[in-house]
Amino acid sequence: MTTYDRRRPVVVGATRTRVSRRAVMWAADEAARRQLPLRLVHAQEWPGNVPPTAGQEHPHHVWSRHFRAEGQTLLEMGRLAAEERHPGIEVDVLLAEGRAVRILRDQGDQAGLLVLGARHEPEIEGVFTFGGLGTSLVGHPPCPVALTFGMPLDDWETGPVVVGVDGSAVSQDAVAYGYEEAALRETELVALEVRRPRTADYLRIADESQAELSEALAGWREKYPEVRVRQDVLYGSPALTLARAAQDAQLLVVGSRGRGGFRGMVVGSTSRTLAHRALCPLVVVPPQTSPQR
Repeated sequence: MTTYDRRRPVVVGATRTRVSRRAVMWAADEAARRQLPLRLVHAQEWPGNVPPTAGQEHPHHVWSRHFRAEGQTLLEMGRLAAEERHPGIEVDVLLAEGRAVRILRDQGDQAGLLVLGARHEPEIEGVFTFGGLGTSLVGHPPCPVALTFGMPLDDWETGPVVVGVDGSAVSQDAVAYGYEEAALRETELVALEVRRPRTADYLRIADESQAELSEALAGWREKYPEVRVRQDVLYGSPALTLARAAQDAQLLVVGSRGRGGFRGMVVGSTSRTLAHRALCPLVVVPPQTSPQR
């Protein structure tokens, strides 16, 4: 394979929520598309007020056995659904004890891609959560992290792959991922740079941005000649403009941080706004993951 192969699995967090079930199916699609293994992970926490040394007949031990059985059933149902959707796919499951954030962060160290079912949550005192797991999972694993939202899966099967470019080194990794995804999905790649409008030097900014886009795409066109590419410079709020441009896309890809309009893409206001507004799956790509041209 190519960019993120190395036989590392596509890892997806599995819970009992609707967004999680759709995330599992999206992750199965991605694993099958890349011919990678799929790993379903479900984390369970031991009750905080009961020591693990409590007797086996303690009510919390009885509860724990039932709870673990339910977790195992959840994982097996996910496995069966993935295998039915993609016969022959390699699937393994992991029922782990501990906080979901820690478990999934550890799994991200072993993954080629980490997939999370996400909800559009209201912002409360500047805090944003992805499906209840928190921002700590985005940007920390060395692999790309995908956030899938609650739309029907069929709505993600058409349209282009959109990649945000800002001229930074990190956006080169996003470009690499975007090209590969467009090739695998046999669809168009739309490379966008978003600039905040400045009327006084509009022409200079436009020329500068077009040059940055061309430089970012240089070399990749030869590597993926089958991918049709469209590039454009847009003006406005970076997150809102990208979300609007990608509303009919199969995938929106951004670097984990950048410069200019994309600075703070992981934990800043731009990423929070984009996560609130994006309708298609969003992939945040960390630095230094792209192959040499």
